[in-house]
Amino acid sequence: MATNTPLDRIVVIGGSIAGLAAAATAAGRAREVLVVERREPPATGSIAPQGHLPHVMLAAGSRVLEQLFAGFAQDLLDRGASSGGADPVRLPCHWVASGSTRTHLQLRDLGFPRALCSRSLVESRLRAATLALPGVRSVHANVEGLALESGRARGAGVTGVRLRGVADPLGADLVIDASGRGSHTERWLPCPPPATEVVVDLRYTAYVVERHAGDLDGAAFAIIQNTRDLPRLGVALPMEGQRWQVVLGGYFGTAAPRDGDGARSFARTLADPVLATLLSRPALEEPAGYSFRSSRRRHWDRLGEHPRNLCVLGDAAASFNPVYGQGMSAALLQAEALGRVLDRAGTGPELAGDLAREVASVVDGPWLIATGADFVYPATRGRRPPGNRLVNRYVDRVTRAAAVDDHSNAALTDVQQLTAPPASLFRPGVLTRTLRHGARPPQRG
Repeated sequence: MATNTPLDRIVVIGGSIAGLAAAATAAGRAREVLVVERREPPATGSIAPQGHLPHVMLAAGSRVLEQLFAGFAQDLLDRGASSGGADPVRLPCHWVASGSTRTHLQLRDLGFPRALCSRSLVESRLRAATLALPGVRSVHANVEGLALESGRARGAGVTGVRLRGVADPLGADLVIDASGRGSHTERWLPCPPPATEVVVDLRYTAYVVERHAGDLDGAAFAIIQNTRDLPRLGVALPMEGQRWQVVLGGYFGTAAPRDGDGARSFARTLADPVLATLLSRPALEEPAGYSFRSSRRRHWDRLGEHPRNLCVLGDAAASFNPVYGQGMSAALLQAEALGRVLDRAGTGPELAGDLAREVASVVDGPWLIATGADFVYPATRGRRPPGNRLVNRYVDRVTRAAAVDDHSNAALTDVQQLTAPPASLFRPGVLTRTLRHGARPPQRG
């Protein structure tokens, strides 16, 4: 809890995962927290444009949710989420990558149960819990701009937001932009931040089918990863109501068909055809398509003079290729960082700059994971980091070692679950086991 004098009012733009988590974090650190969302939130479900599509909550995100609301995971289980098995440190899976198959994830015991479910269930429960907190209130309105101290002068402090149809600005001691990838905040400032973009033109199709006991030989989920030679992938994730969310996708404009025969044919072209069996079942919902052009990062931490009293987080700060499942968890980690800075900086002038640097520090790991892996393809557009080819080949070897060695499995899983930084894969113990167990598999045929 904050030790500094609480702020009077914090305004959060956006009422999806990032905004709700920011509001929950700010509650108790401000006398009033207003969540401004232009869409009317549904009784259940997500307000994000892609919210009805499959998502995964990583261990790091689950930890933050449990810290915000004790018993959150159990609440999801009570509403039909899957536990993925009774062993807290071993999650059965079918993960095909780098020519190997991992049959389980070696996890940290977080001290609370796992809950695997849809984003809609997570977001609706997070919304209910957040809006029940003292001092937190939802406002249904369109934000049309920021209120600045000196018009649009460079470095001007933010004093609130301007709402459509309302003459006077809605004042705030801190404005948090969690409005998503389509954020307009950079347009409302005289000096927008620099941005980085990595273009992959990912397109995927999502299907919902029944989930049966014994599917995938008891695996809690399946991932058929894209390869250097085949930029296509497939995923099966459990959701509440004994259903599978199945995703088929492709890079550079390749999309899976929405009809059953076409979907099964596409699934058979992947590195493992196992998902075709699930797709032989009738669709329980209309298949949905989604396009993701690029990972995009706005470098708010690189501004010479950061606008005072402004914080940008979630997809408004950085949106990642969704195939790595990092979006929700990265947003929750950024909300956690918000709490640390509010406790440390209070109402001081360094608040906004500290927030920008903390958010950037959280984003660094998932950004490196997503964009680094995407640069395996020559067609990926963007600035390639130095040594990317060698790093990707090393990670391939770690992945193969993880299929046969639990120490390597735990190290790789920690990075993928955002509970350890990517650099941890280069620790001596991991390096030694990777060299020992990660030899290239024999070529078929």
